[in-house]
Amino acid sequence: MSNESTVLFTGNVTHKLDPKSRVAIPAGWRAAQGQTLVMIASSSEEKYRIMKCFTRETFADKIAHIREQAQARGAAPGDIDIYVGRITGCSFEAEVSSQGKLLIPKAQRDRIGLKDWATIVGRGAHFEIWAPEDFEATNTPEALKKLELDKLFHMLT
Repeated sequence: MSNESTVLFTGNVTHKLDPKSRVAIPAGWRAAQGQTLVMIASSSEEKYRIMKCFTRETFADKIAHIREQAQARGAAPGDIDIYVGRITGCSFEAEVSSQGKLLIPKAQRDRIGLKDWATIVGRGAHFEIWAPEDFEATNTPEALKKLELDKLFHMLT
């Protein structure tokens, strides 16, 4: 079994970017060390700009799921290829260094509004990189109440 399939990204931390635009990932995620990650920034039309980070295996699974769902809904194969091409064309690969740091290229940093600090948020099979102020804005009691998901899952109350 590869390290990629055993990494579970949980928790969140805020770290300062180093002078080379690298951010330290949490120690518990060190199984991803040396792995190539696939990263993609959210659309600029979304309220909060984030960078989603997947292992190669998880990214391939995500693309396969998108294809399956699109086919099940009757999308034309050419349209599916265009959509998947847009996703893969906007993504890039990065490696977690032996020091547990991940390089975030300047263009990507600018796209999601990172300055000196980054909040790294575990989402189970992947993790996200947020500007700290955007992440905080999504975690206010008012923002969480709008989701109303806790009424279904009863995890936080």
